[in-house]
Amino acid sequence: MVRIPRQNRSRERRRRIMDTARNLFSEKGFKGTSSNEIASRAGVSIGTFYSYFENKRTLFLEILEEHLDNFITGIYSLRPDEGASMKDTIRSHIRKAFTVFDLHAAFHKEALVMKFTDPDVRRLFTAVEKKQLVLITALLGFYRPGRTSRDLEAVAKVMHSAVENVAHYVKFLDSPFDPDLLIDELTEMIFHYAESI
Repeated sequence: MVRIPRQNRSRERRRRIMDTARNLFSEKGFKGTSSNEIASRAGVSIGTFYSYFENKRTLFLEILEEHLDNFITGIYSLRPDEGASMKDTIRSHIRKAFTVFDLHAAFHKEALVMKFTDPDVRRLFTAVEKKQLVLITALLGFYRPGRTSRDLEAVAKVMHSAVENVAHYVKFLDSPFDPDLLIDELTEMIFHYAESI
């Protein structure tokens, strides 16, 4: 039976297992990492590992859920400011998105690969995208009052997809382009698109 740690020492041990696992998943991939290796590197017995996590897969999903929650917090702490233009807000959002992709980039890349084969991983990505679209729609609504929510949701989806695709290209595929140039071009494209609705 998996236990919920209540004491600081137990919480620290559980955290150490999670951090170790995330690093190993980043280095060796999900399939290349075993529960025994995670336990060994974390300095705990395999019995201790199983007292905190049902198996390697549930551990991976918990790490991914936490990672995606941090991802949203990192990007979407942005709030509309009456003094900032829509273009400046869009640029700020894109810069934050690019920066947040640096947070455990190798783990994120591994999870993205699994998104296409594992329904639970896909479910977590889908849930986080829904949250992102709600937040982007609200942000756009500040600058485009009177527009229908359906119009704003469509713009949010295009904006999210464009930013995510370009960020993946820059962060995971060794883009030959200067990231600042891509951010500027993406800002212009999204700004003119959002203005046209």
